[in-house]
This record gives sequence, structure tokens and C-alpha cells, in this order.
Amino acid sequence: MLRILSLLSVLTLAGCATGMYNEPDAGDAAKLSMDNQLSVAAKGDGGGGWQMPTSSSAKAEIFKVDGDRISEQGGVESVFIDAGERSVEVFADQGGILRFGKFRHTFEEKGIYQVRVKPSSGNKGDYTLELVKASAPDDVLVSKNF
Repeated sequence: MLRILSLLSVLTLAGCATGMYNEPDAGDAAKLSMDNQLSVAAKGDGGGGWQMPTSSSAKAEIFKVDGDRISEQGGVESVFIDAGERSVEVFADQGGILRFGKFRHTFEEKGIYQVRVKPSSGNKGDYTLELVKASAPDDVLVSKNF
């Protein structure tokens, strides 16, 4: 009986797994890249002085597109995506503070976009993501704390 329950548990969990993302050809697809700003010193910090050592390097990557994982282990720094409305999930990990952020946007054909991830300046969330076009980095299309 215990073996049957174990087998059913494994089958149930296997059915919950997400698929893998099939990246389109670069032709008309939009390109989305990660701009990891987690290791950049905060403004007004002066860049000097002692900093607490961390257990790992600061990492931010693209994790999922439309619910499908991009890589079996971790994420990627850039990916091609089909034009249209897409859901994108990123993750950030700085010193063991792992968080996932998700946003939606309608991407244009052959558009070149960047997702900036930086420490959150507010009191909601540990990180901030900003989606910008590479040609207009000051115009934030999507901003979200996570």
C-alpha cells in the first residue's frame, strides 16, 4: 500500500512540472537581455569602506517565458521571444536572498529590451525590476518590486 501511495505521489508531482521554453529564431523575434545591477554600489555610498562579505555572488537571470522554464538549471542572461503579450519571470539572488519576480508586456517584433534588476529602494520587496527598450534606457516600460 505504501508503494502505491509513493508511486501516486511521484506521478502527481511529475504532472505539475512545467515545460521547457522553445526559443524562436532571431528573425522577427524580440530580444530580452538581463542588466544585473545588484553588485553596483548604491548612490551616495561613495563606493568605499567595508562591505559585508556574502556567501555567493549577486545573480539575476531570466527564468521563465509564458510559464515555461528556459533552462534546466538556473536561468539565462538573454533570450529571443515571439512578439506579442508575454509573461516573463526573473530571479535575483544576492547574498542568499532569493526572490522571483514576474511581469507582463506586449513585445514588438525585432525589439531589443533589457530587464534591469537592482536592490529595492523602497520598503516593499528586496529587489526592483525595470523593463526598458535598449534604444531608450531612461523610459521605463514596466517597474515592479519583488
